[in-house]
Amino acid sequence: MVIVKKVLTKSGLGARLKLRGYFMNIHKLIEVVNYMLKKYEYRLNYTKLIKMLYLADRQSYYDIGSPITGDTYTALKAGPILSNTYNLVRNKGNQNDQNLWNSRFLKDAYDLVALTDKIPCNTLSDYEKEVLDGIDSKFHNYTFTDLIEYTHANCPEWTDPKDSALPISIESILQALGKSPDEIAFIIEEEQSFAQEEAALAQLSELNA
Repeated sequence: MVIVKKVLTKSGLGARLKLRGYFMNIHKLIEVVNYMLKKYEYRLNYTKLIKMLYLADRQSYYDIGSPITGDTYTALKAGPILSNTYNLVRNKGNQNDQNLWNSRFLKDAYDLVALTDKIPCNTLSDYEKEVLDGIDSKFHNYTFTDLIEYTHANCPEWTDPKDSALPISIESILQALGKSPDEIAFIIEEEQSFAQEEAALAQLSELNA
């Protein structure tokens, strides 16, 4: 447990564990996606985009024990993906999220295109922007196939599912990042606790809408 506290304190973001959980916020996800698309004149191959967002979440888990997107993860033959984001791109998300997503983005062949550049960036912290900027700086000139090869080689939590799909657990990501069993247990407990709180708040908000 001590190591976890040192990691979070070193980042200067100790309380940030409370901001995310296993509960994806569609509004924040849209801001994250738009933030990255802006770097490519609002059009980008969606496989490349999803790989970069996966790597951004992974970096955030390493730094502070919490993701940026709050998405879940799946191993496909082409590497790890953000499950809900991938479904939204393919127009297979849940109805409410999909309707909002479709008002902001359009899939054009293999690209994701922003329909507006007026999406505000109110929920991203300076740290999250720093991580996203760093991922883009490192991989900006990579093709989507380059990123597939990179994640195959550098994300040991991914295992080849052949022609199927396998879930990627948070535990396996944290293990691959070198976190200790105590760190992993602490992070998972915190994530689940705050995810439940976020889900309850979201449900209350819907009832009051």
